[in-house]
Amino acid sequence: MALFQVSFSFDGMQLDFLEELLYELDEGHWNLYVYHGSDSGVAAGVFSSEPEVREEWTRVKPHFEELLGPVEPRFEPLAEQNWKESYKEYFHAWTFEGLHWVPEWERETYQVPDGDAALLLDPGMAFGTGNHETTRLCIEALIEFLRKHRQNEVPMDALSCCDAGCGSGILALSAKKLGFLEVSGFDQDCTSIRISNENAGLNEMAGEVEFFEGNLESGFRDKSYDLILANILASVLLRGKSELIKALNPSGRLVLGGILSLEIEQVRAEFADELKRTGMSGTTGITSLGEWSNLIVDLD
Repeated sequence: MALFQVSFSFDGMQLDFLEELLYELDEGHWNLYVYHGSDSGVAAGVFSSEPEVREEWTRVKPHFEELLGPVEPRFEPLAEQNWKESYKEYFHAWTFEGLHWVPEWERETYQVPDGDAALLLDPGMAFGTGNHETTRLCIEALIEFLRKHRQNEVPMDALSCCDAGCGSGILALSAKKLGFLEVSGFDQDCTSIRISNENAGLNEMAGEVEFFEGNLESGFRDKSYDLILANILASVLLRGKSELIKALNPSGRLVLGGILSLEIEQVRAEFADELKRTGMSGTTGITSLGEWSNLIVDLD
């Protein structure tokens, strides 16, 4: 079946704002891509007919241009298979501290060094390949958390982790691969849950991580965790700061991603205020890569 696409280019620094806008406007037709190793990206909406795509553009154009200024749309027919496979251009293998994140379609060609481990991924249309700076920062914070506990001789099989807004499942599956006993992940997008479970299957980890639909209000289900990873949007994180902090175990760590560096001090201040409001004590730290920053909250 032939589909129709409208697309336009944008500055990668606007990704966070575009994600938030589409979160409010979209019903699943739009995707955002940031080129590997580049600061530019493409927003693409795919629809079942040319009249539908032009009607949608008329609806959303004022919102895009209010945020970005004038944009130049491109309209084109698109084969369904090409659309479904297009995300592969943006996912490349990468490694950190002996763990490799590898596209599933490179399974037979990618060489994993002896003693290292690999996590196979096919993100589909879900967010989370590891190529984005925010995901890498979350991975680094996850591994640093484990390193600290190993130094303190804390058994890895006593630790729990929750991936809030799991996308492709990359963070939750990485945590399980690295030794966490109890790992779960939730997302409000049912497609992300399906893809996360499929990625678990690719790695012979089916059933080892529980993935389910939920948001920051419902997803923690009155449980608490040693590590919470939330790579979402700054605005969503701020709205859910009470739920995020409440779901941490004593001495737990909260890793917040999806935050532009120009937003990080505001996020840090609001989470520090929330700690004071709840009578909890802890420290906050910032890690940055490119134009993106993560906030790390460690409870005492």
